[in-house]
Amino acid sequence: MAAEHSASRSLVMGAATNWAAFAATLAVSFFLAPYLVGRLGDARYGVWCVVESILAYFTLFDLGLAACLVRFVAKYHALGAQAELNRIISSAVGLFTLAALAVMIVGGAITPFIAPGLERQLDEPGDVLPFMLLMMANLAITLPLSTFPSILDGLQRFGTKSLVRIGGLALRVGAIVGVMETRPALLPLALVFTATNLLEHMVLALFCFRFLPGLQLSTRWIDRATVRQMKGYSLDAFLAMLAGRISVQSGAIIVGGWLSVAAAAHYAIATRLVDMAKTLLRSATTTLTPAVSQREATGDLDGIRQVLLDGTRWVLYLVLPIQGGILAFGQPFLARWMGHADYAAWCFPPAAILSATLTLGVAQSVAARILYGMGRLKLFARGALVEAAVNIVLSAALVGPLGVVGVALGVAVPNVVFGLVVIASTCRLVDIDVRSYFIRSWLRPLCAAAVPVGVWVALGPAEARWPSIAWGIVAGLGPYAWVVLAVEGWVLRPRGVHGSSFILTRVMSRQR
Repeated sequence: MAAEHSASRSLVMGAATNWAAFAATLAVSFFLAPYLVGRLGDARYGVWCVVESILAYFTLFDLGLAACLVRFVAKYHALGAQAELNRIISSAVGLFTLAALAVMIVGGAITPFIAPGLERQLDEPGDVLPFMLLMMANLAITLPLSTFPSILDGLQRFGTKSLVRIGGLALRVGAIVGVMETRPALLPLALVFTATNLLEHMVLALFCFRFLPGLQLSTRWIDRATVRQMKGYSLDAFLAMLAGRISVQSGAIIVGGWLSVAAAAHYAIATRLVDMAKTLLRSATTTLTPAVSQREATGDLDGIRQVLLDGTRWVLYLVLPIQGGILAFGQPFLARWMGHADYAAWCFPPAAILSATLTLGVAQSVAARILYGMGRLKLFARGALVEAAVNIVLSAALVGPLGVVGVALGVAVPNVVFGLVVIASTCRLVDIDVRSYFIRSWLRPLCAAAVPVGVWVALGPAEARWPSIAWGIVAGLGPYAWVVLAVEGWVLRPRGVHGSSFILTRVMSRQR
């Protein structure tokens, strides 16, 4: 029983620390977006967004190896198989190095053809070509270095990784502000990202060798059997990652190609508003993969079912009021955030449509972590590719008549359908009836979310001022928090049992 409680606490703490690091990243992104638009201008910021989308496709040279590492590091560490760990990690570093060379070759070949077209849309000569080349080099270097954060994830050392990430983030933000105040251009930004990225990964590598004192990186550990073992899982993970990149990044490219880079910036701002919330919550669910892999290695199917049910319920408590808040406060928020009322008109319609993917997308993320942890990715990956293909076809068909709203529809509709399919298939895999899944995971969060939505409807539209927006949000979330505690049975606690002890008791009883 003590071991079970320890595992539960570890899972909760891992999710919390991973979430904290992502929360810090998203908070920085929130404040930097209007700052960078102001310093760079809409056109140059639009170039930044388009280049980010292009680079996102080059991250596919990861080939699914990072996800593969997390699963197998968790599995072999749980079994105490140090030799297998050395084989898996050394093989991953070798494959990542080959992928980095491919990025440099392909990126160096296509960048001279893309950069001039982007630079022509600027009012004055810029530094788009060296900016893109340096960002390509930064990405190539990151690939073999990404072995180390994946190792820490597999070891469930999320606190250590998060502290390093937050430290690197603080350094990066200070450097960005410094260069933007002295020389607001794209190339200095690339230099900042490259330098801070290298330093951050070096620190992560030191911690990996500390936590795995028997870790050895050598070509002698690489063999065909290990590469074949990684191939099946990493291929499916790669296909799923490919589909994800298409679904998320194709929108800005389509808008920039069919309309303008300024329109791409407006679409990117709308997407960022929704993705900040989605990424923030998914950051907590990524910690489930090594936990599920450990449970699968020991044959604990009941534990995997509990991870699915409890994980889904708690992320729904978090995401449902966020989705309602975007619809209720999105317009004044965008106007105040970006500093001009026009941004509400440009960005809110696509943001409102994309927000439809939030709740289901985060719930699907929990189900997907079960599939990743159990190594059951084949159908998931191919379904994701179908979703991505439909996404591109719909977006390209609708961008002409509907503009950025059409692209948002092209993204949202297939995403919602795919989320439902993934959840249903995961329930079948772990032998949970869909009706039981809905009642145990969705019912209480949906009922509780009616409270803040009702409050926000009663209050009416908020003014585009931070105090007005903050007051409206708090007015809804205050009673919502009380209702969540009530439906979870935490409002009235037994006499003699105090705050944290009572909450811990309730968590552990639900885990059992």
